Amino acid sequence: MINKIWFLLIIIGTMVATMGGKSALITESIFSNSKKAIEFTIGLAGIIAFWSGILKIAETAGITKGIAKIFQPFLSKLFPRIPGNHPVFGLISLTVAANMLGLGNVSTPIGLKAIAELQKINPDKKKISPEICTFLTLVLGAFSILPTTLIAIRSEAGSPHPGLIIGPIIIVTFMGTLIALLANYMLTLIFSFIDKKKQLKILNQVAAKSNLDSTETLISETNSLKKTTAKKE
Repeated sequence: MINKIWFLLIIIGTMVATMGGKSALITESIFSNSKKAIEFTIGLAGIIAFWSGILKIAETAGITKGIAKIFQPFLSKLFPRIPGNHPVFGLISLTVAANMLGLGNVSTPIGLKAIAELQKINPDKKKISPEICTFLTLVLGAFSILPTTLIAIRSEAGSPHPGLIIGPIIIVTFMGTLIALLANYMLTLIFSFIDKKKQLKILNQVAAKSNLDSTETLISETNSLKKTTAKKE
């Protein structure tokens, strides 16, 4: 869908420029902006590569366990059903750390590994578990204390104060993540209550059917006994 929108915008822009007698500017704009895009991408790649390398070193060196211990008190509250020594906490911690550094593209592959580990301990493989929902809420809330990617983008765009956004970003992402986690917690309680009611209803139906079958069996045995007694008399 997004590709169709971009294609439509390009066609409309080209038609407007041609009708306005500015078709020569199209080629000039393509070349000049392509050059800027390449320069911008190369400049941004350096920042992302640096922090990606730091996180990869941490993962390879086994520092993930230390990072997991830092986040352990917080994560144990969010994931009470997961044992404290489970390796998935290391992956979750790395994902949160990458988000806090504003490296969303780095956190994606680590987050996928974390979801795969969470799925292994999911009792119902056909349904998404509350732990996966909580993890996605935490990650998509994107709490950030050092938005390195945005700072790099602003710096490459020529901003005189690229780090000026740090304060607002911290406030906005913290509030967004907090509200998202609260909403997730409330919805988890609601759906858990609904599931328990459904299970209770099914158990009652099974119990009622079992009692009915027992009653029918008892009546059948009683009638059979009466017939046998009558024949003997």
